[in-house]
Amino acid sequence: MSSGFALRNLNNSRGSAAVSDYGAHVLRWRPAGQNEDVVWSPSSVILADNKAIVGGVPIVFPWFGPGFADGHGLGKKPNHGFGRIRTWQLDAESFSHEYAHYTLDSADLEPGDVPWLEPAEANESAPTPQFHADFEVHATDTLTMTLTVANTGTVPFSYEAALHTYFHVSDVSNVRLAGLGGAHYADATDGFKPCVQSDPEVTFNGTVDRVYESDGTLELHDAGLQRTIRIAKSGSPQTVVWNPGKPYGTFVNDETAGEWRGFICAEAASCREHAVALAPGESHALSQSLSVA
Repeated sequence: MSSGFALRNLNNSRGSAAVSDYGAHVLRWRPAGQNEDVVWSPSSVILADNKAIVGGVPIVFPWFGPGFADGHGLGKKPNHGFGRIRTWQLDAESFSHEYAHYTLDSADLEPGDVPWLEPAEANESAPTPQFHADFEVHATDTLTMTLTVANTGTVPFSYEAALHTYFHVSDVSNVRLAGLGGAHYADATDGFKPCVQSDPEVTFNGTVDRVYESDGTLELHDAGLQRTIRIAKSGSPQTVVWNPGKPYGTFVNDETAGEWRGFICAEAASCREHAVALAPGESHALSQSLSVA
């Protein structure tokens, strides 16, 4: 582990969590009374500059995947934006056993980051977009994460965002995700083909990679761990659901231990056609709150 990476532990009588300053990345969360973490990380976590942390809750910002505009992907790198490979600033004064507040400002970024946010008609003499992002983590018997982005500049811009939450499960074959029945979704395994969730629950019998048009609360039922995770959100018109359905090479022990079977992702999102548009002075908050029954 590089000495440049700081990890913050939130420990209190109602729960515990760990957050990395790098990426403002929630690594784990467990409410009191649970024998297993709710937020999943692989058995080995590598921290390295310009490399996204695997598992936990990566902050997707300011683009989702390779970025999207005018009906097509933009081929942007890094995948899912630069927010998860930048060190965010911790507000040390407000930090406590249950709360952490991080900020990322456009003034702190590297050359080439902010210009992606420029409107299509921008030119070299036009003002560049400016933003200020706040990420707040409240970790007790519930976990609430809120990403607020403000346009602090003089020109409008649009961005995509998601809280890419990995949930620890006993086995993908044992879980059912309720709350998306009847919802329309784009199937990323088939060129973002438009589909409808005909079954009342999502099950995981192969690769699942979908962007649902849904802002409702979900319930993740896990027979193996005998628990239900309630997933509520706000400021999010979409829900992304993902599991690779097969060994996935970025996980350190995926080939030998089958770690891909131990998680599913269900994330609050505003992406693709639902990118957030901010005029100067405007802000938007995207939040996800987790609890266990």
